[in-house]
Amino acid sequence: MLHLVMTIIVGLLTQPTDPLQTGPQGGANTPPQQSDRVPLEGEHFISNEVGITMTLPKGSIITSQKTGPSPFFVIRDGSRTPAWSLRLESVPSSDPTAEAMIRRMMLSGDKKDSTIEILREQSLTINGEPAYLAWVRERLEDGQNVVFGWIVLPQGRLMGQLHYLVGTVITIPDRYPLVQPELEAAMGTIQLRGPEKAGELAYREAENAKTFLAGLSEETLKASTNHRTCRRIYRPGQDGEPDEEIAYSVFSIEAAPMGTLQPGSFSELYRHDEQEEGLLVKVHSRIVVDADREIYIDMLGQYWLAWDLSHEAWTAFVTRRQRAATRTEKEYGFRTKQTLGDPRSRIVVIKQDDEINLRQPYEWVTPSPWMPRALTWTLGMFLPREEPLSMSYAFFDHRQSDPQIGTRRDDWTPSGSTANQWLLQTWMDDAGLPTKGVYGIDGLLRQNNPDGVIVETTTPDRIELIWNQAGLKTS
Repeated sequence: MLHLVMTIIVGLLTQPTDPLQTGPQGGANTPPQQSDRVPLEGEHFISNEVGITMTLPKGSIITSQKTGPSPFFVIRDGSRTPAWSLRLESVPSSDPTAEAMIRRMMLSGDKKDSTIEILREQSLTINGEPAYLAWVRERLEDGQNVVFGWIVLPQGRLMGQLHYLVGTVITIPDRYPLVQPELEAAMGTIQLRGPEKAGELAYREAENAKTFLAGLSEETLKASTNHRTCRRIYRPGQDGEPDEEIAYSVFSIEAAPMGTLQPGSFSELYRHDEQEEGLLVKVHSRIVVDADREIYIDMLGQYWLAWDLSHEAWTAFVTRRQRAATRTEKEYGFRTKQTLGDPRSRIVVIKQDDEINLRQPYEWVTPSPWMPRALTWTLGMFLPREEPLSMSYAFFDHRQSDPQIGTRRDDWTPSGSTANQWLLQTWMDDAGLPTKGVYGIDGLLRQNNPDGVIVETTTPDRIELIWNQAGLKTS
């Protein structure tokens, strides 16, 4: 239960007639004209495993993905009735060229020449490599027409085997006139991202993270205390339907001794080490599990950090409530400071569930650079506003049932033409689509998650009003 809650909360931190014609724009072997290209402001996709970066149309979402051997991503537009689906993968092949591979795919699966119609095909150059693009219409066995599009680009040899980047689009004839230029514009943004390039960027961004962390002073951290915000987490309704309320969170930042992490403890009883003052970030969240059955999950997380960032500690209590029935899971964690006797800092986590008598410890050597847990919740408040910044670092990852150390990449840039607003884009594992958070002077304003969920800063009164109108319980 704990990892499910943290996965959700950590995300807080985006014709009746056939229009296909064979005229100059859509005809086979016709080079694209400048008017075919559409302006593209969208989602920046990254995958080291597939080996590319590209800008996808705005609102795109990832519907499935696979890591490890034969990695792929399936992406579609974010509307209720998707106009297109795109599969991106790195494929080993003995085909000598990108064009040869596309022609083989056109005729695969017992297709007859009479069942497909080539709508458009073109040789092009991407990253100095000879790529190939094609669109075909195919009549399926049930009589329906579909349109397939392919972009194929050689990636070089991996383990002695030639690999190609393959992007496969599926749409329907009615949508093709809009989908084709939009996705070709996206394909035109493809940049290969091989192991050497990814490693070079990761090293540079890791050094940026180290420099940023080294520059954080006690004075800067203390300036953020007495901060308190409420955030609404919801999925916008479509076609006039109401929004779906997912959760709310209350964040606060204060200066406090480490002993505050122990519930019900008295300051006069703190041990010497518990008396040390530092930054304390508190996160109280309520998640809707099943409103009709009155099932909610409450999470109280407290994240303490020494002013010099040398060590930290935290607690997280997650309680599942169904009317009067409750069940609580607990997590205790700390990161040790480096000393002459123990130069390797360690991260220790203990998960506990008293109901089933579970006490599971985990331990890691602290990787570098490491982002303290208190800062992962509040990072946008501390980032510099003099110039853009890209960082990569290790962080504590709750997305699996067992906690683990993950990798996070951040891009920090001015937010368009709006004064005093900055955009923080975050990729987990340096892959997929980013979470996009817009920050004002006082912190987060609004965040768009890749799955379409919205996080926005609001007031307690507004959250209570919205939840009451939706028939939900805020306490």
